[in-house]
Amino acid sequence: MGSVLTNFLFLAPDEFLLGKRLSQLKQAIGDLEMASLNIAELDGARSDASDILYHAGALPFLADRRLIIVREYFSNLESRLGTAKSPNRAAQDEARQILEALADPGLSNDLVFIDDKLDKRRAIWRGLDGLAGLDRLSKDGLLVIEELGTPNPRALPAWIANTARQDGIDIAGQAVQMLATYVGADLRRLTLELDKLRSYAAGRSITPDDVQRLVSDTSDALIWDLTDAIGQRDGRKAMRALYALRRNDASPFYLLTMITRQYRIMIKVKDETSRGPGNEYDIAGRVGESPFPVKKAMAQSRNYGLPQLEGILDRLLSSDFAMKTGADPNTEIDILVAELTQSR
Repeated sequence: MGSVLTNFLFLAPDEFLLGKRLSQLKQAIGDLEMASLNIAELDGARSDASDILYHAGALPFLADRRLIIVREYFSNLESRLGTAKSPNRAAQDEARQILEALADPGLSNDLVFIDDKLDKRRAIWRGLDGLAGLDRLSKDGLLVIEELGTPNPRALPAWIANTARQDGIDIAGQAVQMLATYVGADLRRLTLELDKLRSYAAGRSITPDDVQRLVSDTSDALIWDLTDAIGQRDGRKAMRALYALRRNDASPFYLLTMITRQYRIMIKVKDETSRGPGNEYDIAGRVGESPFPVKKAMAQSRNYGLPQLEGILDRLLSSDFAMKTGADPNTEIDILVAELTQSR
């Protein structure tokens, strides 16, 4: 890293983006065989300012600098500071110690703090007793603050396009949109899919047809996760699947449409299997659906009798009517999932 002081604060990091960023910093130390000897990783919940500064003051081994990585230190310190009416003096002394150290351009090694969330109204951010807080340290060039959060659904296509551009991958705009829809905000998988598509395209621009041919649509799989959980009467698992779909920007009307589709397939499969046995390929041909959803429906429909499935379909239709006549769509979906996962 040379002789230039570089301290970092990575906020709300996405696991993939954080791993990539830390890899860059570790590689910058120099010889990979020596890197592990010059990297210390600390748990911020178990480390105080003295521990951190002890490691920050240690001499590097056959390198210019050491790298000290501290996870969830500031968020833990922030929670210990107390309030203006009942301050925690020991925590305030510790905050002064770490802020003074970060303000010292003579600090001999590089510090990387990783925190999920910090309150920008608190003293750690704004400053304490005349000492510069994290915000001022950043503005003074003594701390680099980087937001490494997962891109939201609207920003995801731009992230894909930028990543492709940086890696020299030519991809059509429609293909970018399709990739974002199919994969969602799983950045590691998106990167792997881009690399796979580049190999397949072999120098030409990646097209929507390429994405459709090579990339599976995770939104469909997530819907089956939701209906799996509903079939198992597992409310917690169902809500996790529901929130995963919402993180992929799935609208309530889309969710209701897809849940209804899955139950319609289950009814068709349940009815057809009662007429005669067969594997998913046989049944798929008889009901006019693809083998993958039919295989899922064959497993899920065992949790229901045909009258139950028809009753659920009626409940889905009443949710559709409620959402179209003034009920809050998200609340209606939440109530629907809660009702469907009740044991009966």
